[in-house]
Amino acid sequence: MVEPVSTRTAPTARPPSPLESRRFRRVLLVLLALITVGWVLWTVRGALVPFAVGAVIAYLLAPLVAAFERVIPFRSRSPGLCRTLAILLSYVVAGGLLALAGLILFPPLIRQSTEFVESIPDYVTSANDQIFQWLDRYQTTVPPQIQAQIESGLSSLGSVAISAIRTAVMTTFSAVGAAIGFFSAVVLLPFWLFYVLKDERRGWQWFYNLWPEGWREDVRAIVGIVDRTLAAYIRGQLLLGVVIGLATGVAMAIIGLTQPIVLGLIAGVLELIPILGPIITFIIIALVALATEPSKLLWVGVAFIIIQQLENNLLVPRIHGHVVQMNPALVMLLIVIGGALWGVLGMIVIVPLAAICRDVFRYLYHRLGDEPA
Repeated sequence: MVEPVSTRTAPTARPPSPLESRRFRRVLLVLLALITVGWVLWTVRGALVPFAVGAVIAYLLAPLVAAFERVIPFRSRSPGLCRTLAILLSYVVAGGLLALAGLILFPPLIRQSTEFVESIPDYVTSANDQIFQWLDRYQTTVPPQIQAQIESGLSSLGSVAISAIRTAVMTTFSAVGAAIGFFSAVVLLPFWLFYVLKDERRGWQWFYNLWPEGWREDVRAIVGIVDRTLAAYIRGQLLLGVVIGLATGVAMAIIGLTQPIVLGLIAGVLELIPILGPIITFIIIALVALATEPSKLLWVGVAFIIIQQLENNLLVPRIHGHVVQMNPALVMLLIVIGGALWGVLGMIVIVPLAAICRDVFRYLYHRLGDEPA
């Protein structure tokens, strides 16, 4: 007897859902882990301030450690011992330079800072008196209506400028004092820094291994872009701050203004704010000169022009090179945006952050264009 042939077809296999792919699950796991870690870090951000400062210091010390590591003769036989010795040598050099600078600059800096802050009301009064004395000289030639407008405008401008200067000066010195107390109180920071520097390569390898294997090349490239841009900008800006601060302090001492070390410190700190920082520095120093030595105001302007020419034509092209590559008008716009978003800190970090975003966008744009359709 012949069996009847079944006409039913076998059920087709269901295509796998994208949610079931191994790559998707790994990506989802990594994203969840990053979100969780980010939430935890944001929640306890106040307690992590010492470690954030330590991370910046480690980032700045890393090239010095690498330089010492290259010159140690037994680095191939004992890489771990070589790395430890390089870190200790970096500690000695950096600590020695800071101690030397502290012994030389700290006592007069504290004295001049106290005198400067206490003298701000006198500076305000003297500057206003000097301005009105100049206006009185022209009363015979300038019509009374124009005189009233000039005096009103100068009074309003002076009030705004003095308020801004007082805030900037107090913020600068309170930040310096807080930083000194902060570093002296954080006992664990040198030990934490040691282990961060010692395990730097292992930490980066662990970070790269978090990503899918096909992504690691791009992640390494993006990290390299961020590292090059950020390192060049931070080290360049710090070097600019030191050079401009020293040049300003020496120039003001030669001119004969009071508290030249404080004025140099203000110039060095405000140098961290591109374009606007030097302008604020000049306003502060000009008002100090106007209040204490009006006859030297012209020399202050000449010194400021010389220092700015030195910075813009010699230092900035050599130090920053092609890192930023932004139009000054765009930089000023970014500074305003950064200040509106995150205050003074935003004004400092917005330019390198924008440069990093630009370079990463360029890389991803060309990288995606290389992939087949």
